[in-house]
Amino acid sequence: MNIKIYLSSKLIESCTFCELYGLVEDLRDEIRFTVLDDRPLPAYQEPIGKICSVSDYAQYRVAQNDRSLREQMAREDNFLRLVISNSGRIKHVMAKVKGVTIESLNKLLIIYDDRGFDNLAENDLHATDCDNDLLHLARLIKATKVEPFGIGEKLSAAANQPTVRWMTNMLRPAGKALGMGLRRTALYYHFNEWSECVQQKGANAVKWTLLVDICLGVAVLSLILCFGNPGTRFMEFAEIVVDNLLRLLQTLRGNPIGLKLNGSLNEFFFSCFSYQVDLWWMFLIILSPAIQFLFVPLSMLGLLGLSFQAAMLSDLIVLISLHAHCFYIYVAVLYRIEVGGIGSLYRTVLGKKRNVLRDRVEAHDYMNRQLFLATLSFTVLLFLLPTILFYYIVFATFRFAIYCVSYGLMTLRRTILSFPFDAMVRWLRGTYTNLDSLELYNIGAIAKENVTITYVAPRAATFWFRDTSSDYPRWTPKHRATITISQFFMSLICGELIAFIQPDEWIEPVAVGSSTN
Repeated sequence: MNIKIYLSSKLIESCTFCELYGLVEDLRDEIRFTVLDDRPLPAYQEPIGKICSVSDYAQYRVAQNDRSLREQMAREDNFLRLVISNSGRIKHVMAKVKGVTIESLNKLLIIYDDRGFDNLAENDLHATDCDNDLLHLARLIKATKVEPFGIGEKLSAAANQPTVRWMTNMLRPAGKALGMGLRRTALYYHFNEWSECVQQKGANAVKWTLLVDICLGVAVLSLILCFGNPGTRFMEFAEIVVDNLLRLLQTLRGNPIGLKLNGSLNEFFFSCFSYQVDLWWMFLIILSPAIQFLFVPLSMLGLLGLSFQAAMLSDLIVLISLHAHCFYIYVAVLYRIEVGGIGSLYRTVLGKKRNVLRDRVEAHDYMNRQLFLATLSFTVLLFLLPTILFYYIVFATFRFAIYCVSYGLMTLRRTILSFPFDAMVRWLRGTYTNLDSLELYNIGAIAKENVTITYVAPRAATFWFRDTSSDYPRWTPKHRATITISQFFMSLICGELIAFIQPDEWIEPVAVGSSTN
């Protein structure tokens, strides 16, 4: 069994003779004395040791021969005595374990930098590696510090005020109605995530996250006030998009890249979708005053933060591009029917049939008239495939581009909430430390008492170019199953009917019923 002693460097530097308070742990293969302070702590009221002078130590050694004093000292369970000279040099280390002073045990005296461990990076402080002794020491030191009154506690105390509770009860019906109306908007999702972030993160982390978010939002607001409302140029940009889309449809009306499309079906698609695009343009003309007005609250949301601006901008993009979602649904239905029909007829030509009950493809004997009809239908669908495929590629690409923009805005606001700005500020101050930046020094030893003295201190670490995803306090959105861009792209290839519009909202894609043959 070994004895491991953790002692704060400030107690050595002060050269004061005092009692020691902290924690004594009786582990399987060692006894651990963790000295935290020289005054009683809320969780540790009984002293676990004492720093005494050389003369006091000599008197203690003499008193051990006195029977009455020896019986009194025998009642001490686990106790630590450190003898320091007037110059601050450690002369003796005596540890009493379970009431018995055993001088033959190996003792490791670790003098730690109290300030360095207090600045230990929060991600290491809350890691799951509980076997690390220094990490355990950092937890104990942090537990003795008085935590500031957090934002959550302040908001809770303010919410319990009678006036606030009365106003809350009065506004609750209106809030529920507003929440029902905005339930599928990115602004609603972001407000829930923002509330989760405030509750999960600590007071210091939330303070810097909100401060950086608001500063970025105010900067965007200043740019808008400086260069004018971007809503005034919205119709110019919308007209460019609509004109390019109509020009692309006109190109498909001919023979794109020399591919012979079905003339009748191509003409029908062109008439149908050009009419839909004209309806979209009329919708934008009618909606343009409202869109220009919505840029005003979008700018004012900068006072709440850039993340709220990104959420409302995502809702504005979804409102503008609602027809693009409808375009995709139209062609996706045709595409799935086309692909599903070709696959089913191809199995028929091969003399196979899909067994839905057993979910497998089996051999089947078809009659000649069935094979003739299947072959004729397969040929028709095969020659119609290029025309449907080209229109599907156009509107699926349009839908994919809009989703990428919305997904980028969602990633921006979630990055603002999850980024460890508090750790970055500690790095700028030179107090960002972690277990990878520890410095160990072997000070010396006391051979007669089997004592080894070591000094350990965390130094400033590098914040950048490291994995900060596990930094604490961290925030991760709860109950959010967001489909990634790659998954969305694969859904477009499969022609799935993507029912959701916002990336925050993911509903299982609805599939068209497959054929049974």
